[in-house]
Amino acid sequence: MPAAVARRYAMALFELALEQGKVELVDEQAQFLEDLFRDHQVRAFFQSPRIPAEQKKRLIASQLSELLDPVVHNLLKLLIDKRRIGLLAEIMREFDELTDRHRGVEEVTIVSAVPLTEQQRAAIIGQVKRFSSYDNLRVSTEVDGGVLGGVKIRLGENIVIDGTLSSRLSEMRDRLYRYRHRGVGA
Repeated sequence: MPAAVARRYAMALFELALEQGKVELVDEQAQFLEDLFRDHQVRAFFQSPRIPAEQKKRLIASQLSELLDPVVHNLLKLLIDKRRIGLLAEIMREFDELTDRHRGVEEVTIVSAVPLTEQQRAAIIGQVKRFSSYDNLRVSTEVDGGVLGGVKIRLGENIVIDGTLSSRLSEMRDRLYRYRHRGVGA
């Protein structure tokens, strides 16, 4: 349910920004707010039921009003009034996805056990483009020793390819477990 609510707010913000020709500006501010609300103390302050809504809005007006477009500022005030400020980071992520679709950009994350060379990265991106609906990809890479080997590729929110050694070992373990519990070979 919170995801659907966040999506509705993000869609309303996107439509308003598009109508006013401020998509790029609001997108930059959305990223700023998403980063700001990752801070535990900031989230705790704004989500605290003990702190009155007016005090939260005064803080936003005094600290952020010069940094934020009125569209974004008004959204923050609305979220505080509706007690949905806890959804802000998710709303901003949804908004970012909408702006990416509007621009024809898709997010790609490549997770590997070791850092990739530029040649490996380019080869993977070339293969991933076949699965994407968009021409432009925003590529980020992560190193995770837990994958043991191979790569895991997320295109948008979906895992397109999971060619990691850890996932293959997990699949093998599951097959052996099912085989063993069917009574075969026991």
